[in-house]
Amino acid sequence: MKKAAIVLLFIPVGLFAQQKRAVKTGWRGIATAGVTGGESGVSPVFQLSAGKKYHRYFYGIGLGYDAYEFNSFPVFANGSVSIGKRQLVYVYAMPGYNIPGKFTKDIENPITIDERQRGGFYLDAGIGYRFPFGQYHRLSFSAGYAHKSVGHVTSYSYPCGFMPCTDTEPHKYDRRYNYNRITTRLSWEIGR
Repeated sequence: MKKAAIVLLFIPVGLFAQQKRAVKTGWRGIATAGVTGGESGVSPVFQLSAGKKYHRYFYGIGLGYDAYEFNSFPVFANGSVSIGKRQLVYVYAMPGYNIPGKFTKDIENPITIDERQRGGFYLDAGIGYRFPFGQYHRLSFSAGYAHKSVGHVTSYSYPCGFMPCTDTEPHKYDRRYNYNRITTRLSWEIGR
């Protein structure tokens, strides 16, 4: 009788217990190549990122190369959300910072004292579609909006035409460029 009472006590626990869903987690690496275009033409972009996938969410960090107008190396956080039952469609956003690349100085201009670039805000966001190839490989095509902000600082020293020279301080020009573009990318995803 005691055994029957114990079994009867655990029947409600068994009836109301929920089955645990298998949550798919794992690491993922993404290699991307694409083009970006705006008012100043079309240029290539390359990105590498890695991070963690949790259910339908992905978050990670990445580094890229952006050749639009001024060469820069964006460092960014990468986040995406998969949509639908099969999780083939996704929405992504990659905010970050542009590290300016090397550029050639205006050597022919004798009044140029110093010339350098400054980094700025970076953003790439859009929507994509995945084509799965096996359990751990996917090709994806995405299209979206990209923003790139860079600065260009130039210092000039104008020659003195008449004596005494009163203006010996160099003149500094600080220009900020903001580029808004359309981006298309082809990515290879490895991992879960």
